[in-house]
Amino acid sequence: MPVTLSPSNADARQFKVAAVQAEPVWLDLQGSVEKTIKIIREAASEGAKIIGFPEVFIPGYPWTPWANDFVTSQGVLKQYQANSLPLRSPEMDRIREAVKLAGASVVLGFSERDAGSLYIAQVTITSDGEIANHRRKIKPTHYERTIYGDGSAQSIYNVVQTEYGRLGSLNCWEHIQLVAMEGGCFGIVGCQVVSEAGAEKMKIAGFQWFKFPGGGFSTIYGPDGSQITKSIDPGVEEILYAEISLDKIDEVKLVADPMGNYSRNDLLHIVAHGRNWGPVVYENKEEQEAAKQRAYDIDNIKAEKAPQQPV
Repeated sequence: MPVTLSPSNADARQFKVAAVQAEPVWLDLQGSVEKTIKIIREAASEGAKIIGFPEVFIPGYPWTPWANDFVTSQGVLKQYQANSLPLRSPEMDRIREAVKLAGASVVLGFSERDAGSLYIAQVTITSDGEIANHRRKIKPTHYERTIYGDGSAQSIYNVVQTEYGRLGSLNCWEHIQLVAMEGGCFGIVGCQVVSEAGAEKMKIAGFQWFKFPGGGFSTIYGPDGSQITKSIDPGVEEILYAEISLDKIDEVKLVADPMGNYSRNDLLHIVAHGRNWGPVVYENKEEQEAAKQRAYDIDNIKAEKAPQQPV
């Protein structure tokens, strides 16, 4: 089916994007929200139109069980669950309002609390303050599976049409899965920093995988895979910025378009479904509709297709 992009990959307008490298406010929901809002304001004041946060920035990545047994980790994980962020909450509303006032689009990674379960989640909040996309990491990695549940089916729809182009989101190792192999796009990589104090709080001081402060490797990649920002110290908090334009994508697609002229979908293709299923389906239509109203999903498919005019 023919696809018309608006704005197109020939658009030479330059605009600024930002990758956040920062330390979370560990195990502190309210402090995390305050810091998130502060970073959004700072990046927007520098002219950033798209701002990318690290994975589970709220309330930080739970390194604890990677470095300890479960008994040692249990106290930290109980605090972690208590300070995770529900999708529909006053705290999320505060972040949405900050995004709206900033006039930028934000991809925020957070530990989502849904009743008694946790998920590695992301929201894409557009410049009008609306949540245009909500997704969960489809398959948590290794020890993550002791804390988080699997992502919902609708999470495969992770692209939002914005006034500056199509904006997608993935978590960590999802970038090495097939869903990330489309290529030919700009990549905003935001990473967390862990200080010595943070390591003590999360009970990972002395963990052999880390040097504290450290953990950050934030950068921004061009569609040809080149790094288009400076390299920064892995232990320093900093917002990285890059001026980009969509016509750089065309330079890559001229060589090979993996989802277009360089594909053979007749020989190899993926079959997927992206509709969520709840634990209960009511036979009565009125009951089913009432259930949907009580616990409705963000419509990722609608957001992906919604046209927005360039500014």
